[in-house]
Amino acid sequence: MADYHNSLISCGLRLGDYDYVQLLTRSRVAWEYLRRNRDYHRDWRLSKSGQPIPVRLRNDTTLLRARRRFVRAEAWGLCTFRRS
Repeated sequence: MADYHNSLISCGLRLGDYDYVQLLTRSRVAWEYLRRNRDYHRDWRLSKSGQPIPVRLRNDTTLLRARRRFVRAEAWGLCTFRRS
């Protein structure tokens, strides 16, 4: 722990800067990990999702169906990568 603490200090960070993580849900913590992960960013960039196919269900719900499988996204436990 001391080595980790020292590496944070050398980057100008303090352990207190991460206190907010204790308040996050599991899914939010997972996103905080993913958004900083270089491999995830690489896979996201390499994945061209295109526009999903809208499918209207009987109960008037619209389902967005991907046009193909996204193996890179599936490796991260996702169906597809979201494009903003």
